[in-house]
Amino acid sequence: MFKDILREQQPVVYHTLRNALEHNRLAHAYMFSGPSGTPKKETAYLLAQSLVCRESGFACEVCDTCERIAHNEYADMIYLDGTSVSIKKDDILKLQHAFAKTGLEKTGKKIYVLDHAENATPDALNSLLKFLEEPGSDMIAILIVEQLDRVLPTIISRCQNIPFTPLSASQCYAAVQEDLEALDAYLLSSMIRQKSEILEASESEDYQHARFLMKGMLERYLSSPYDALLFLQLEGFPSKQKKHGKQAMLYLLDMLTIFFRDCLRGSRRQSDTWYQNMLKEYQKKNMDMAAILQILMQTKDTLLRSVNLQLLVDQMLYRMKEVTE
Repeated sequence: MFKDILREQQPVVYHTLRNALEHNRLAHAYMFSGPSGTPKKETAYLLAQSLVCRESGFACEVCDTCERIAHNEYADMIYLDGTSVSIKKDDILKLQHAFAKTGLEKTGKKIYVLDHAENATPDALNSLLKFLEEPGSDMIAILIVEQLDRVLPTIISRCQNIPFTPLSASQCYAAVQEDLEALDAYLLSSMIRQKSEILEASESEDYQHARFLMKGMLERYLSSPYDALLFLQLEGFPSKQKKHGKQAMLYLLDMLTIFFRDCLRGSRRQSDTWYQNMLKEYQKKNMDMAAILQILMQTKDTLLRSVNLQLLVDQMLYRMKEVTE
């Protein structure tokens, strides 16, 4: 049940919503805010289910009504997705028009969910503000937001904001360690804070390519930075190859950052034999780990702009060599 996952991962959110449901003290509008990877959308659907399910408190999640909510088949619930396309003023006007009519479901509750509400156009936000200022007694709004600073303060003030906190790496690792190999579970749980996204990333070609490059580079760098550079030039991002781009490079930089951070801290948090052996070998070398971490962070910052990947790799390795004896 998702409500059990919510209780474990977001206890403050869980208890806030449970108390509101059990004491019938629901706000007319909620804003679920927090970073990517936190279960804001899943919680929005759980709240929607709980508003119409016969079970008191949180919904049962398995009855016909709950299933229809989960599959967007509940007549008096509207979901607007601003994840990849902006929510337009016309979308809000259609929402208002639909909810001005008598509800079709027995419960009488009308629910609308705006996913990535910060991606709505200014006109849409202004129309939404008018809608929030005159809420119906049978209407509940749930706004899902990642970047709170892009939302109008007047809209924020009319919603009960419930912040979601990112999961810790150890929580994510515990959640995926039975599904993935030790190294994958460790690396991905250090980079991503949501189980479903971790499992999806683990199967991607970009991640698999980045892990192959990390292993090959670290093994060669021990004996010769030039060998590591040649390996990345030939196997990493050759100029004629367009299959792997920025995402694979981002994964590689994150993996290297995790590794050299662990070298600096003397971390032993995971059990992969290859990784542990690499840590021991690198800790024997006279390397400025802090300087390497700085180089990796600067390289990642440069990558976010339009750059030549092969040239960026060359510059990164040459700079790393300068701080390695």
